[in-house]
Order: sequence, then C-alpha cells, then structure tokens
Amino acid sequence: MERAVTDDEFDRRLEWIRLKSGSDFIAYAQPAGSSRRMGWDRVLGGSNVRVRQMMIKPGVGLGGMVMRHGTVYTAHEGENPFMREECPVMLAEKLLSGMAFPVTTGHSTASSGILLLGRRDGRAYAKTETAWIKSALSGRSACEPGKK
Repeated sequence: MERAVTDDEFDRRLEWIRLKSGSDFIAYAQPAGSSRRMGWDRVLGGSNVRVRQMMIKPGVGLGGMVMRHGTVYTAHEGENPFMREECPVMLAEKLLSGMAFPVTTGHSTASSGILLLGRRDGRAYAKTETAWIKSALSGRSACEPGKK
C-alpha cells in the first residue's frame, strides 16, 4: 500500500522535475472539488501571481487542450506558434516553449490532473521527455532524462 504524498513532498518532486528538465516554470492543476473545473494549484518558477487565479477552459491554451483531448500538447514558435499566443499561462509567464500533459494516478486512465512545463529561452521540448517526467511525477522512478 502506497503512503500518501504530502504537499511538501509533492512540491519538492515538482521542483526536481523543473530543474532536471531544464524548465523555468512548472504548474500542476487538479479538479476543484466535485466539479470538473481545474485551476493551477501548484506553481513553481512563476513570476506572475495571476497564474494561480486562472481557471483552465477546455480547448484554450496548453492546459485546455490537454483537458479536452487527454493527450500531450507542446508549443514552440517553430512548431505551432499560435498555441503560445492563445495560452494564458504562456503569455503571463513569458514562456517561449511549453509542454502539458494529463497526469493519471494508479491504474486509472482518467486524468487526475494536468502538468504544464515551460521555458523562457525558447528551447523546444522533445517528445521523449514526457515519459520520464510522468514517471518522476508518479514517484515510480527517479530516473533522469536520458538515463535508464
């Protein structure tokens, strides 16, 4: 039986992921109470306090696309610059590239949250980064990028 992860432990795990992925920003959203509404509960590396007040709207920005489609979304000026312009978090935090994906718990396939990472220097996220970040977030592995 797994023990519950405390808020401090979760924040330390998020900060570790942020640093190891070379990200400047990381945020985690989860459903608010019994509703399907989601807001950014955890924000690390943020420079704008408004991000914590933002609610995720299906189909709007990286988090909204993940909420609507349940799959990984990335934004980078060379790949899909329109997403950066339409993402409230990327605009508020002045992020030039970002990646967001659904977070699941246990054996469930239903999303229990959304993780968004961003870089202000414009380096794009590789698709391969998703697997190790998901693994690190769930605590199943402490494997660093590029290591097995």
